[in-house]
Amino acid sequence: MNSLSSSAQSDHELLRISRVVLEEHDFHVETISEEIDLVLAENRYFVVAVAATSTIHDLIVAEPVAFETLSRRMESSILGPKKWDTYLVLLTQEKASGDAAVTRELYAINYDTSRLRRIAHTGVDPTPDAISHALAPFIEPVTSATSTLEADPLNSLLQTLVSRGVDAELAQRAITAFEQGAMLDDVL
Repeated sequence: MNSLSSSAQSDHELLRISRVVLEEHDFHVETISEEIDLVLAENRYFVVAVAATSTIHDLIVAEPVAFETLSRRMESSILGPKKWDTYLVLLTQEKASGDAAVTRELYAINYDTSRLRRIAHTGVDPTPDAISHALAPFIEPVTSATSTLEADPLNSLLQTLVSRGVDAELAQRAITAFEQGAMLDDVL
């Protein structure tokens, strides 16, 4: 575990899950272990570095260290246009309190766009869903296999209802009633 000071430490669980989530979304991922551990990921659109700490205080302390580590890495690489699409994402499991000073510091991190953009997230659970949510700006949305022009929304609704345990006959009657402008009370 790398330490920024005697009390600031990387959250290796959040970093491990971040790595998995980014790899699942076709990022080339590596780990940088210097003054702070970073997960560095690149795809055809972005360069994203993830730093995770145990507390909000550690996140605030880690930001300039992670920023410098990422900046040095950027200077030694040929990124081309991605130089302008480089992000530092800072994560912590600790939930933000209503402390005005902490809120101002987090605001300053999120709105400092000098040299690269930063995004600080607090209250991030160590789950793939929570990490995916935190990394959502960099993850391509899931696309449907069928064209929206070709898909029949009522048939899709029928299939969804049945797949979620609604009786197929009842679901079909409800769809038919809707198509005919009838009341749902007539179906039940």
